[in-house]
Amino acid sequence: MARCLGVFREVTNSPNRETDDALILKAVLERLGSLGVETQAVNPEELDSMDLAGWDLILPMCEAYPRIKRLESLSRSTDALWVNPPSSVLSCYRIQMLDAFRSAKEIRFPPTEVRKVDEGPGDPPVPSDGGWWIKRGDVHNTCDHDVVRARRWTDVAGILQDFAKREIMHWLVQPHVEGDLVKFYGVGPEHWFTWFYHDPVRAKRLPFDVDVLAGQAAAGARRLALEVFGGDAIIGPDRVVTLLDVNSWPSFALVRGEAAVQISWHLQRRVKTLRGAALRRS
Repeated sequence: MARCLGVFREVTNSPNRETDDALILKAVLERLGSLGVETQAVNPEELDSMDLAGWDLILPMCEAYPRIKRLESLSRSTDALWVNPPSSVLSCYRIQMLDAFRSAKEIRFPPTEVRKVDEGPGDPPVPSDGGWWIKRGDVHNTCDHDVVRARRWTDVAGILQDFAKREIMHWLVQPHVEGDLVKFYGVGPEHWFTWFYHDPVRAKRLPFDVDVLAGQAAAGARRLALEVFGGDAIIGPDRVVTLLDVNSWPSFALVRGEAAVQISWHLQRRVKTLRGAALRRS
């Protein structure tokens, strides 16, 4: 019987999503149990003192940098399948993600600059009638002021003061991209995909090709080596899809039931494939 260890996300890395983040992991583990997999879920703090030998599958939702760096080192000495692997979680940190996307010609991503918080706003990077998005340079949101829209460049100084108080070292600046903001979830990639409007009431419902959106999401996930992922994109005029973010183990809140089915199926197939490959080598 395969054994699977699930690790919940730190509360500080689940802003307004503490329950949703926990529920998707619980739902996936429950489905895996129905498929004959022995499962256990632990908090990140419990994980720190655990022996990780003997697990076939490890699902880490945790994101704290010291913990993920430790897991990255441990993952090299275990035979377990990690989904997503610690190295991929680190790749979702904004600066690392930017580096990965810059070298990917197949990904449409906003022009982005990385700057140091202690050097202040400086000059605007590019003209933007809609303002700019100011983002902390490491993890995704831990609160509602980690990603802030500055409609005037004079607003940036106050945002950076807040970053400095929280010991955030780097920030990213992107011009605002007009269009419909959509969220997407995926598994595989290319095993399963879905999307929805972030604000369905205000969405203009600009026409677009869902294959292009799914393709952009899959390209981003492949660049970051993610198998369970979500993110954000903008649907602009003329069917243009711009990728904004891709992250590891989102909450899947609006589609939790279907997502749990698809994730558990994908994980079962991955374990069977790896076991088959190991048998062929022996």
